[in-house]
This record gives sequence, C-alpha cells and structure tokens, in this order.
Amino acid sequence: MRKWAVMIAVLICFVTVLLLCGCKDESLKATEEIHSQWQPREYDATTAVQPVTHVGAVPTALDGVVERNLFAEATACGDRVLRVDVLEMDEGNRTCTHRVTMLDPYGAELAQYTCSSSDSYHIRTLMGTEDGGFLFVLGFSDKQYDKDTWASDGGFASRVIKCDAKGEVQFDVPFDQTEGRALEFCYEKNGELYFFGTMQAPETKHRGVYSSTDILCTVMDGAGNVLRSKGIAGSDFDSVTMAEPFGDRFILSVSSQSDDGDFSGSDSKGFPVDWVLEIDDSLEIVNKEKRSGRDFMDTKIGEREGRILFRSDAVPESFDGGVPYVYLDYGEYYLIVSENQTGIYENIPAAVSAIWYYTETVYSGYDSHGELLFRTSVDSTPNYMAE
Repeated sequence: MRKWAVMIAVLICFVTVLLLCGCKDESLKATEEIHSQWQPREYDATTAVQPVTHVGAVPTALDGVVERNLFAEATACGDRVLRVDVLEMDEGNRTCTHRVTMLDPYGAELAQYTCSSSDSYHIRTLMGTEDGGFLFVLGFSDKQYDKDTWASDGGFASRVIKCDAKGEVQFDVPFDQTEGRALEFCYEKNGELYFFGTMQAPETKHRGVYSSTDILCTVMDGAGNVLRSKGIAGSDFDSVTMAEPFGDRFILSVSSQSDDGDFSGSDSKGFPVDWVLEIDDSLEIVNKEKRSGRDFMDTKIGEREGRILFRSDAVPESFDGGVPYVYLDYGEYYLIVSENQTGIYENIPAAVSAIWYYTETVYSGYDSHGELLFRTSVDSTPNYMAE
C-alpha cells in the first residue's frame, strides 16, 4: 500500500489548474461556484525530494502518535482516525488477514475488527459513522496467479462491513460479482449510506481484460439492506473520479469516453471527456454539464465543524511537507499528516522500471491563520526488497 502511495505522489507534478465554463441555470451556477474551489493548489511533493526541516516542539499529547507513527496512511473521520494493518500475508494459500483500528485524535484505541480473505481483497472506503462506529469495504480486485488462473475464476463478492463503536459487526453484506472500486465513495445521509463507484459492465466483461465500465450508485439502510441501485452509463469507458455531498444532493465528477446513453452529445470520439453530474436521493440525474469537476488527487482528508475537507480546502498555500492524507482539528491547532519523499533508493533492481524513494511521514501543526507551529517526521520507507 505504501508503495502505491509513493507512486501516486509522482503524479502530483502533472496537476494543473483548469478553467471552468459557465452554467445554464441557477442550480448549475451554484454547482460551478463550488467546483471553482475544487482546483488543487500547486504544491509539488517531488520538487525537493529531501527531508523536511523540524520546527518547534510537538505537543506531548501527540508523543505516542508520532513515536508509533499511528496516523501514517490513515483516514481521518472528524474526531476519529481509522487505520488498516495487514497482519498476515500467506502467499502459498493466497490469503490475507487485515485489521481495522479506530483511534481517537491522540492515538488511543477505541475499537478494532479483524478479518481474513483471499489476497485479492483489499480494505478501502473507510469511514466513521454517525453512531460512533465505522464502515469499510473489503473490495475485490482481480489478479492473475498464473497463465491459467485468475482470482475471479471461482466467483467473487466485495463486502460492505459495518461495525459499532466497540468493533462488533452490525452487518456484513456481500455484493456478488462486484469489484471494490464500484463502492469507492461512501457518505451517510439521513440514516442511509450512499455508495458511488465504477464497475466493469457485466455484459461486456471478458476474463483477464479490463473491459468497458459504468458508474454504479447504491443506497443501503442502517441495517445493511440495499434500498436502490442505479447505473449511469454509455457504451464505452465511464468512471467516477470523485463523489461528494452538495447541499441536499451529490456531485459526481466523471470521465467518459462514451457518446451515447447518459453521455449523449459528449462528442468524445473515443477520448475521455469530463462531466459534472448532480444526483438526488433517488439516484436520478438532476443536472449534468460537460466540464471538469474535482481533480482525482484532491481527495477528502478530514472534517472541520462537520464539513468535509479536501486537500484544496485544508492545505495552506505554503505547504511543503509532501502529499497530505490526514487533517485533524485540535481546537488551538490543526494537524496535517503527509507522506514526503526524502531521496531516491540506491539499489533498485534492473527489472524494476519505476523509481523507488525513501519516505517519511510528516506531522505538521498549524494555527488558525495557517502559520506553522511545529513539524516533525518519522521514517516510513518501505522494505522494498521484501515486497
């Protein structure tokens, strides 16, 4: 997982600010005003490739967090933090054991849940729930074991697992023949769970080939029952880049290569075209426009006063600590946890075409004016040769 984060960091240097076009009615005009705030700031995690400078003194209440690097690759959910650890990977039996831990802002454990599965399943879509518990998706991702064997050969089902505040399972719902990416974004609203994601269209899916895709929208109730589900699609590759609440609706930032179905008039000619879709609670498309929405790197990193924060909302203009993943508000200061590249790994095997980096997890504290109060880091370089 950490290696993937390192590779993603390299992509940031290609992110540029896009200008948005005008809107045709008041609803879309309001949507454009929100989207105008979505553009990622032009911080670059790969320019310096050097360790950060330590500043000030970390509050003693965070000593345990830093010493154990508890918030590395974690997910912030308001006043809670969720982290995933791989406890065991059995390559011979092709199995994996994951543990999800819920922590308070100072690293104290609140609850945990452990599950085992095939090694083709990965934990994603972590979120804290309004009842004090947490939810995650044990998502399937196909892989080839040998020339005659794929993980999907025996069937598969991604699972939505909801735990209470003590880590006890409240429901564990399988989605047959559904990959984890189809349940990538989740939001809780009025006691219901809204999932948005991208799935390979069953009617065009071919074994071992990444086939044309549709957008899947799913709603579950608090007991894990599926209330409604709907696809948004054309006949080519259609995917949701980002999903988020917008007033009493949801906004989907979409990339589509289709020129039919829900994307008629795209004039894509087989190339990706950006769309912004406004979805109501019944999963109907209320408004749509052919323009760019939120960039895929501008991900959710925390909450402030109940409002979801994305990187472009939370990161100061002067931020130079790598790629931010966690935002936590402590009142008198807020904390940004990021991953920073500190140098290029010297002994990259000749067979590996990618660049491997030394990395550090950076803990940066800011006051309400965006002034840096303290900063420290912990080495987080993967054991590349063991992977």
